Amino acid sequence: MNKNIKKSIVFLLIFFILLYCATKALWLPKTALSYFYKEPKNSLDIVYIGSSNAYVHFNTVLAYNLYGYTTGFLSTDTQPISLAKYMIEESEKYQKPSLYIIDLAKAVDELNTYSGEDIRKTIDSMKFSKNRIDAINETLKYKKDISKDEYINYYFSFLMYHNAWKNIYWNLLSYSRLYKGYLFSPRTNNIIESQTRYKWNKKIDEISKETQEIITDLINYIKSKKIDVLFVVPVRTYAEEINSKLNFVVKFIEKNDLKVINFNTLDDFDNIDFTTDFYNDAHLNIYGSTKYTLYFAKYLKENYELPDHRNDKRYNSWNAEYERFKKDFNETTNKNFDDLLGEYEN
Repeated sequence: MNKNIKKSIVFLLIFFILLYCATKALWLPKTALSYFYKEPKNSLDIVYIGSSNAYVHFNTVLAYNLYGYTTGFLSTDTQPISLAKYMIEESEKYQKPSLYIIDLAKAVDELNTYSGEDIRKTIDSMKFSKNRIDAINETLKYKKDISKDEYINYYFSFLMYHNAWKNIYWNLLSYSRLYKGYLFSPRTNNIIESQTRYKWNKKIDEISKETQEIITDLINYIKSKKIDVLFVVPVRTYAEEINSKLNFVVKFIEKNDLKVINFNTLDDFDNIDFTTDFYNDAHLNIYGSTKYTLYFAKYLKENYELPDHRNDKRYNSWNAEYERFKKDFNETTNKNFDDLLGEYEN
């Protein structure tokens, strides 16, 4: 092999390595799921799986400050329920949490309605592995408009990404607003002033056979792994059809002897104000998420055996992130988070 060929091979190798690194750093989206990989091995006590309701509603650093246990997210915007099994599988490679929490907000969505972009929000945030490929294959098989010839574009994300420039903005600026995966918004201006608390109906509508098969497979997987899982229906507004189908899912899961909490029907969780505690019809802002976390973090501590790491120097990054969060809250809102916390706790 002559010198010119060797130089060409070395050049191409360096080029593709730099391309991959640049893609990973700038073009591919950084999410709450991305933050999961930053945590030391076997350092998370809880792993929270699901859509954006998970990492927008539950303040991980506040829960740590209150009780000392750690929570990580394998959650992304519009994450399909078909990926929950693969998220657990991904977690088990790096963490051995005492509890998995699975958000059910998107559990009744028909998988053929997800766009390629929706699917990418999760899989592009995962490390390359067999599990990632299995997750892609499982989800794409429900997409009739995507041929198997196109799967390679999902296996190797840098080959095609439609929202690259938007991701660069997010990665360089907005990503700093994640605190151990938690993302807060101080906004309330998208809420209609007359909006009242969503009234949960008890009607039950059967979900599709396809979705039943996916949830049944998830339940069987959970039982085979012998792991502790808590399902949650997040507080928000729902279309009546979604509400009714979620009732079916809740009963279906409970019949299989697994635990579900529906935050829309709890008698002792009634302090969410739909006119001030949301930044849109589906997501809590910082005020609502603080109320949610105060309630849920206490519930988790009282009902599960979770350790307290607050005096362990190995977890100092959690203390630092909580202080960074409070500083950013105070600067963003011109309010004092400790005062807000005291108001809500009394």
